[in-house]
Amino acid sequence: MSNLADKQIDALAPTSPGVPRTRDPEIGTLPLVFDPEGLSKEIGRLRLYAEPGKLPKVVGIHEMRRNFKPHCTCEIILDTGNGSRRLIGKVYATDRQDVYEYMETLEQGGFHPGAEFSIPHPVAYVPSLRLLLQERVEGTSAQDIFKRGDRRHCAEAAERCARWLARFHATAPPTGRVSGVEKFIRSAERKCRLISEEGGPLAAKCEEVLGRLKAAAPSPGAVSICAGHGDFCDLQIIFAQGRTVVVDWDDHDLADPARDIAHFIVSLERLAGKNFRSLRALDDTAEMFRRTYMASGGHPSAMVNLPFYKAVFWLKGRKNAIQTKAPGWRKSAELMLDESLRSLTCWRGGEARPPTLEVGCHA
Repeated sequence: MSNLADKQIDALAPTSPGVPRTRDPEIGTLPLVFDPEGLSKEIGRLRLYAEPGKLPKVVGIHEMRRNFKPHCTCEIILDTGNGSRRLIGKVYATDRQDVYEYMETLEQGGFHPGAEFSIPHPVAYVPSLRLLLQERVEGTSAQDIFKRGDRRHCAEAAERCARWLARFHATAPPTGRVSGVEKFIRSAERKCRLISEEGGPLAAKCEEVLGRLKAAAPSPGAVSICAGHGDFCDLQIIFAQGRTVVVDWDDHDLADPARDIAHFIVSLERLAGKNFRSLRALDDTAEMFRRTYMASGGHPSAMVNLPFYKAVFWLKGRKNAIQTKAPGWRKSAELMLDESLRSLTCWRGGEARPPTLEVGCHA
């Protein structure tokens, strides 16, 4: 799952110019992928975009970002003999053919490039390189719109994001591993343990957060699960002409629909804090997202466990800073705990409070 506190990168923007870091002990096939001649041969075997008597040739490959998961995202430019094609390549440390197969399933289920709600077209998977090739979607990222803070455009973007997620939760095939409540409790326990090592007020607050989090946690048998994105946030959403496109399917799973909703809302709050110096600056946008999701046929029980998942996501991130006691770590940790507690105030006695316009408490 993505580190929302630390991951502030454009969904498609290349890294700064320079020699790509083509060696990584965790991604063994990276040097082969960044060899244009060898990559051309591998792609040629797939007969992609092949013209009679010609094979596509790699004429450019640029690293875009390295991810902690780990994988490397790059842009690949092909000369097909009849024009050029620009693709996104994802090079994995382990075999991830499952990602390609799930994207194919989604495309066949209606999320194809011609649809209003879509995903990038999965072009091919190259097992020998652990390389996923997919459509390069041209458009504007949702994060770019939210960063500008224009109220009308933010509302429109939030509506499009919500309609996409509602359609996905309602119609996407339910396949993949189940991300249960226990996973999120364990994650919260690890973070609180790390924060409370030095004792004092933060340790007491950690104890309070964990106690309230466990009290608010839904019982496993009471959770309705559906298809989940696993990393649904402003970074993963692109507005193209006539399309809302959601990228990055590495974490696809089965989960409580409230999980994806909480992830999106917490990402907005973090973005607001970074860009507008107030975590509440995009609360109207988050409320528009929440209301549109429910009005668009979203999962009927999606809001019940929203306070729990928001509290969990506020405890994610800043692990390295807290471990190394980097400057400002204490302030960051306190903010995380305070926002987690704030989210849990929306929960009372075994159920979420009814939807409300109270800022920061959209249950």
